[in-house]
Amino acid sequence: MREQEIQTKRIRHLPLDQATYIESGTLLTEVVDLMRKEHASCVLICKEKRCIGIFTERDYLTKVLSTAADRKRPVDEFMSSPVKTLSPDDTVGQAISIMNQFGFRNVPLVDAKGKCTGLLQIRNIIQFLAELYPEEILNVQLRREPFEQTDGA
Repeated sequence: MREQEIQTKRIRHLPLDQATYIESGTLLTEVVDLMRKEHASCVLICKEKRCIGIFTERDYLTKVLSTAADRKRPVDEFMSSPVKTLSPDDTVGQAISIMNQFGFRNVPLVDAKGKCTGLLQIRNIIQFLAELYPEEILNVQLRREPFEQTDGA
């Protein structure tokens, strides 16, 4: 019965946080400042309200910090594009499948015309599953690794 809810529940019915949007061509320094100010793990890059890319913390680490890139360049040079998207009318099951298949933690939501409508994050999926399976979550046995002591020698 609960598995059926995963396959039928629409993304639009999940409590989602407000997405952070920026216009294509915005300088990387401005994007990073905005992410810091908004406590956002990613921003959606739009061109004429259409989602053309996503810039995530992972993009920052792998494409900017690791290469000492010039932060005065447009974010378009560092964003992930083309971007996989979902519709708010897609199911949680479809979202789980795509996020698992591609290793995504954030998936932009778009309407039929490609206009940005929101953002689905892995924490939204985890919250949904925790509410769907509360007893299983509360009764999980924590696996603890033995602590290794050293002599300091």
